[in-house]
Amino acid sequence: MNMIKKGVLLFLALVLLSVSVSAANFDVEFEKIDGTITFGQLAEFRLTIKNNMASTQEFKVRSLNYPEWDLSTDPLVNPIQFSITPGGEKGVSLFLNPLHIPNYGVYDVTIIVELVSRKEQIKTPLRVNIVSPQAGSYVETVLATIIMDDEIDPTKEIPIKISLNNQNIIEYPDLSVMVESKLINEVIKVSLGKKEKKTVSFTESIDPKTPQQGDTLVVKVVSSNKTLDTKVKQIEIIGKKELAKDEKTKSRFLKVVDEITLTNIGNVAYNEGIKIESSFIQNLFTSSTPKGKFIKEDGIRYLVVPVDIEPGDSTTIKVTKNYITLLLIFVLLTFIVLFYFVLRSPLTVKKTASNIALKEGGVSELKVILNVSNRSNNKINDIEIIDKIPNIADLEKGLTIGTLQPSKILRHEKKGTMIKWVIEELHAGDERVITYKVKSHLSIVGEFSLAQAVAKCRYKGKTVISHSNSLGINP
Repeated sequence: MNMIKKGVLLFLALVLLSVSVSAANFDVEFEKIDGTITFGQLAEFRLTIKNNMASTQEFKVRSLNYPEWDLSTDPLVNPIQFSITPGGEKGVSLFLNPLHIPNYGVYDVTIIVELVSRKEQIKTPLRVNIVSPQAGSYVETVLATIIMDDEIDPTKEIPIKISLNNQNIIEYPDLSVMVESKLINEVIKVSLGKKEKKTVSFTESIDPKTPQQGDTLVVKVVSSNKTLDTKVKQIEIIGKKELAKDEKTKSRFLKVVDEITLTNIGNVAYNEGIKIESSFIQNLFTSSTPKGKFIKEDGIRYLVVPVDIEPGDSTTIKVTKNYITLLLIFVLLTFIVLFYFVLRSPLTVKKTASNIALKEGGVSELKVILNVSNRSNNKINDIEIIDKIPNIADLEKGLTIGTLQPSKILRHEKKGTMIKWVIEELHAGDERVITYKVKSHLSIVGEFSLAQAVAKCRYKGKTVISHSNSLGINP
């Protein structure tokens, strides 16, 4: 019975394996070209991928053993990815470089071939045997190490160092260090003694307008047309926004024009706008071409002028400070002040109230004070002061009405009472106080007001009229 169960399970396993193979969407085959190497050499394999699907597919090849092992192709492709037509095949040479392997021995390096659209993978271990040079014919070993920044500023010089380590007892009087990428190409001749370590330093420059992009730097150490070592480094050309400024100032009468020429020395378009420090007062008289706007940041005011400059291009903006408007405003204000002092009345009348008496929650009587002053430098003659009491109140009788008696009192049932005083003359700087009391018919609840008093006088041959303030009474 157990034998029957085992036979069934074995049969099912064989069926499943058969399905797995026949249903495979792609086939992978590796051919070993050179699997025995020493340090400084590259193991070589030939990879063939067959697309079994009815449509063109993308395939990606990578290693599980990075960074101990570096995987590369010839010609160099990074990342290792390519398209294969329906039913087609693709062959490529793969190279394995032991980057961080400390000892001799046999190593299995796992290579993954992935069908990108379906995330299907085939993992294959490639066996590499690293041997000592003394195990067979002598193998020359010169190791190179690339020392440089991963990110490159195209507007600055690029410092590069190549560290060389001669692990041989051979001298190299004429060693070539070849540095190649899309943007950098350099060949440096150097001598290297037995077991010598040496660092080659140099600087490169690229076009500052080089756009932001990735690049692959390949360093080869070559002696007598034989490649002793190859190293690969991924670098990135970064985007750099930088402007050069050239300022010129032109001054005219009450006008200053700053011409600012901006040159984009970076490798990306500059469209952030230019900020020019300003102030609240300068904002009133400053304009720009192109037209800018004023902002306030961290308590500081700026004029922001929009610009859009492509790499290598230049533009000129103009900032104009026009103080003619300030002069016109000053002249106008001066004229207004002079006009006011020339035309203002020499006589002032100020109306106040005191001794406000309350009855039953309202105002029952109060004392009105008129202060008449001569604010001119000349004597004023024939002064008439007229004040009115509303019909809700009466002039108090039987009392002395201030220091100056009225010359006329007129009463009207609807318009109220009119009081007139006459002052024959008032010298420069003199003041006369007029007082009178009013008493309401009934207690006045709430706020009410007394009208302006009017003063007339003769001044420099002309009749001049002045008005006092109106007086609001709030119990």
